[in-house]
Amino acid sequence: MTTADEDRYAERVHRLCVPIALRPGGRVWIGPLLPDDRDLLSREYATLSPESKWNRFLAAVPELTPSMLDQLVDEVDGVDHVALVAFLETQAGLVPAGVGRLVRYPDHPGAADMAFTVKDEYQGRGIATALARSLVARAPKGVTRILTEVAHGNLAPLAILGKLGSMQVFQSSEGVVDVEVKLAGHEEDSAAESTCLHRRPGIPSPAHPRLDAQHHGLPPTA
Repeated sequence: MTTADEDRYAERVHRLCVPIALRPGGRVWIGPLLPDDRDLLSREYATLSPESKWNRFLAAVPELTPSMLDQLVDEVDGVDHVALVAFLETQAGLVPAGVGRLVRYPDHPGAADMAFTVKDEYQGRGIATALARSLVARAPKGVTRILTEVAHGNLAPLAILGKLGSMQVFQSSEGVVDVEVKLAGHEEDSAAESTCLHRRPGIPSPAHPRLDAQHHGLPPTA
């Protein structure tokens, strides 16, 4: 990280509201991903461990391609596609520690995909939880449910998602579980939007579409 990077991060944080306290100490600032963050996102993704990369794409993806960056940065509109960056205060200064996003499903406007990741060295401090809650606070209008995928055995995101509302986990035979969260404090727009909450896990439903885990965000890991 260069001095110019440090100055740029400090300027961004200065425009944000009060920081969020972390465990066992420290502070994090959360603000929007910007259109000129393509290089930042690509560079920070490259520092993730193979496990964290796998947890995002459920496949070996060593780097973000230009087309992926188009989706992850250029398609962010702050309305139907919300993306946030977490800046952590360290002894070396402010560093980008995590990223998260919430993307409305076009065919199911009451539902959105959520993804978040925190750099390996900063995991376990509550940054992912802070990102998830900040995303819900900025959720697209009318979104009442989260529908997403998590790799089998990756328990950290399940614990985080479970803090956001009533959660159901739908077992899959493809090495992943489908997760549905009815967001606390968010009213269902219609009976149709809530029907899949009462279906048995594993039964296909038009209201519970098969999710494309390779399209949005970064690895769902704490």
